[in-house]
Amino acid sequence: MSVLIHVQITTGSLFLSSGALLWALDKNSSLNSALEPFDQGLFSHGSASAYPPDRSHAIFPTALALVWSDASLDDTMAFALRNISDTIRDVALADGQNVSYAAKYPNYALFGTRLEDMYGGNVERLHNVRVAMDRKT
Repeated sequence: MSVLIHVQITTGSLFLSSGALLWALDKNSSLNSALEPFDQGLFSHGSASAYPPDRSHAIFPTALALVWSDASLDDTMAFALRNISDTIRDVALADGQNVSYAAKYPNYALFGTRLEDMYGGNVERLHNVRVAMDRKT
């Protein structure tokens, strides 16, 4: 996420769109978040880089960490984490916050995140750099 959003869970229960409770699935589960406000001038100097694809806005990456102990829930919890992230983004957009440009922070992106969601229009350039470097080795 690239916008500062305060999320408070006061009941100890976080509902997914399916209506299931994370804690009902695994009593050892825990959801944590960390908001990292980057300095607004961070991307105002230097040359273009792969991330972020749009350097004209300040970004505030948010790390969502979901832990659980039941390995049989791996796919369910990965779905839950994606659902939570998408819901936060959707709520921000519905609230009028302009986060449509916000790329996912690569260091926090969940496995399987599309490269375009992290690097935008830079994916082709990154692929070409990789091909060129692979030829040199």
